[in-house]
Amino acid sequence: MTTPLRVGIVGCGNVALNFHVPAYQAEPDRFTITALADPTPERLELGRAVTGLTADQVHSDASALLAREDVDVVDVCTPQHLHRNLVVAAAAAGKHILCEKPLAATPADAAAMVAAADQAGVVLGVVHNYLFFPEIVAARELIDNGAIGDVRTVTVDMLGVVDSPGAAGYRPRWRHDPAAAGGGVLMDMLHGVYLAEHLLGEPVERVSAYVDAATPGDAVEGLALCRLESAHRAALVNIGWGFGPGGIRVNGTKGRMVLRYRDEGTIPWAPFEALRLTTEAGTETPDLPAGQELVPLVADALRATVADLADAITTGRAPAAPGRAALHTLEATVAAYTSAALGESVGIPLPVDGPVHRRGVIGLADLDVPATSGVRTRGLFGLATPNGS
Repeated sequence: MTTPLRVGIVGCGNVALNFHVPAYQAEPDRFTITALADPTPERLELGRAVTGLTADQVHSDASALLAREDVDVVDVCTPQHLHRNLVVAAAAAGKHILCEKPLAATPADAAAMVAAADQAGVVLGVVHNYLFFPEIVAARELIDNGAIGDVRTVTVDMLGVVDSPGAAGYRPRWRHDPAAAGGGVLMDMLHGVYLAEHLLGEPVERVSAYVDAATPGDAVEGLALCRLESAHRAALVNIGWGFGPGGIRVNGTKGRMVLRYRDEGTIPWAPFEALRLTTEAGTETPDLPAGQELVPLVADALRATVADLADAITTGRAPAAPGRAALHTLEATVAAYTSAALGESVGIPLPVDGPVHRRGVIGLADLDVPATSGVRTRGLFGLATPNGS
């Protein structure tokens, strides 16, 4: 039996305590939690109580955790604008890393994180946990087995996203701050971006998009309608806070798949209902596990995510979502914001010397965004409106 990997978790917010901690605790042969860090005293104490750690194993300063010799893996569960320094420092300390999504708020930060992990020779995995949802695994297997021929298009509808606040002890609405979050609902739910590319089976090369605020005056978008183009295929990714429809459709040269969720709702808030496969032979519904409610579904996917990380560390293979793939997903997402601002399609990778690569959505202010652009007229991402307000 191999010795369990020793984990230090940075950030004791809702996602860490509700999902990451239970995932590690469910894999005692693979992991043991040895340290926590969080600058908010009440969150740190909550984390200590949940994990059963002693007072000398919890820290208000993440640097103390990174300096510990009894930490093999650093799990970064902070808001994304804080990821870069933590991941770079963890890599320099020789720690393997699991980082919450999105990898960073800006592509430049994400690229620095990937480079640091590569230079240090440590594993950098990212929580793209929807890849482990049973229906997504089944859909990819059907595609790989040729059930629908060559994929032509993918549509991911997630228009019923719940706008969940962050931990009360920190900043509950930090996801509505473009500098901290790097965007709004699309950035928060870029699960839809990587799922579309995963089902397309080709890397996205160009992006075009439309975005709008959920409520007038909001600084970030609450609706994003995106087209992702690869060399031979295309996907539509539609994401929004509210009560819109959800579901996934994959169209191939020999058939199609439709993934439906309860009451046409959005993954993962609405439980999976059925996968319908249609070909010349007719329509069938493969036997899949009954759809789980939100909490157990995400919990199982997080457990699969950390197990995958352990396998990557011990075998030397790449994790399901390595840092470089997460950087690509982030660039596609930032390209969508750029497209919406400029009114034109945007290629990726983004120019490394360009303002949106360096500063993300905040860098849109350095582009020649037309006065008629909806992003400008709505004052999204800190852009001044045409009247200068």
